[in-house]
Amino acid sequence: AEQWKKPMPSSWYKFEGSSWDVALKLLDLRMTLLECRQNLKGMGKSAGVPIEPDEQTAVADATMKLPGVIAAGVPGAGGYDALFVIYVKGPETSGGSSDQVRDRIGNLWRELSNRNDETVMCPLSVRAAGFGDGLCATKLDW
Repeated sequence: AEQWKKPMPSSWYKFEGSSWDVALKLLDLRMTLLECRQNLKGMGKSAGVPIEPDEQTAVADATMKLPGVIAAGVPGAGGYDALFVIYVKGPETSGGSSDQVRDRIGNLWRELSNRNDETVMCPLSVRAAGFGDGLCATKLDW
């Protein structure tokens, strides 16, 4: 995963009103989630349990190469049934019901599903609700 540790500005959308502070926070999020994926993959191998199976690693890695994608990986305890993607909304498509990043994710997953008759990926899109003025940083004293 060393390839992901270097920011690739040419593959990130330029969003109106975005700042370097936000971009750096998103890059931090990307790096943190990649580290989590690496650790879960290692833990799974050590335990002999497919927490992030190789097939899902390939899909997550391919998805993370798409412009606008912050992170992709296997949620929860893993194991062939789900994949999450965090992305920054791109220019709208389909009359505002979708966007370029989301469309590219769907197209990639359709293409990967078509390559293998045993693999079926069905995107279930969940959108974040608006909150205040955007990203919020909070320190929790646990």
